[in-house]
This record gives sequence, structure tokens and C-alpha cells, in this order.
Amino acid sequence: MIRHNLYTLCVLVGLTATPALADPAGTYDVTGVNPDDGGEYHGTVTVSRTGETYSVTWTIAGTQSNGVGIGGKRGSKETTGVASVDDDMITIGYGNESGFGISQYDLQPDGSWKGRWAYADGEKVSTETWTRAGAARSLELPKTPTSEAMKPMSSPAARP
Repeated sequence: MIRHNLYTLCVLVGLTATPALADPAGTYDVTGVNPDDGGEYHGTVTVSRTGETYSVTWTIAGTQSNGVGIGGKRGSKETTGVASVDDDMITIGYGNESGFGISQYDLQPDGSWKGRWAYADGEKVSTETWTRAGAARSLELPKTPTSEAMKPMSSPAARP
């Protein structure tokens, strides 16, 4: 009886979904929505831990944007601060030659990172999803694709 219960426990533990590994460091495919026109954009982002911070580089429609981020952990006691392999959220200030902005991303159960971002002088908050490079993913609210998304549009501000 004990052996049967132990076997059942092992099977149940094996079938339980394991949470996605945190650690934002890596290279991702990016899909986002431009707040100015609702157009969908695609590109890549690379996240590296650089001491206590993250270095983040987006490449969207031929434009490179660079950022610095701090890590965070959710749970019974939410914390932000020094970059860590255990982070399940990351907050980033970013910019390029056209301006600057802010963004925050949260780890999802499937291992992707979903975020919200805004740029200087912007009036809207937009969304972006990161998936490990090569993994397929679409936005929850897809819009008409635009080839020049992420470039400054009605405002001279940067996009992530």
C-alpha cells in the first residue's frame, strides 16, 4: 500500500506543470503593438546581466535601442533591485537617437515575457511580448503589421 501511494505521488509530481525558469538573460523574438497606429512590429531583444543591472538591446525595423534594467521578484513580498537569475520581472529605461522611454516585463507560465511600455511625450501605454529566439508566439490582440513599427512616429520619442 505504501509503495502504491509512493508510486502515485511520483506520477502526480511528474505530471504537474513545472513553472517556467525565471532568468531574463537571453535572446528573444519580439512582437509588439505600436501605440501610435496599432500596427504590429517584430524584432529581437538581447538581455544580459551586467553586474547588478541588465543590459538590454532591441533591434526593431533596423533601429537599435539600448536600455538598462533592474530585476524583481513577485510573491508574498514583491521586491525590485539587483539583477538575479531568480527574477520574474524586469523594469527597463531605454533609448535611442530619437528619445527615451520606460518598460516593465513579467515572466509568463509558458516562459515568455509580457510587458508594457511607453515613450517620452507619448500618451498611450503599449504591449510587447518576448519569446525565446525561435519559439512561435502571437500577441493577444494582433493588429495590422507595419514594416516600420517602433520608429518614432507622431512623436520624436524612441520605441523600445
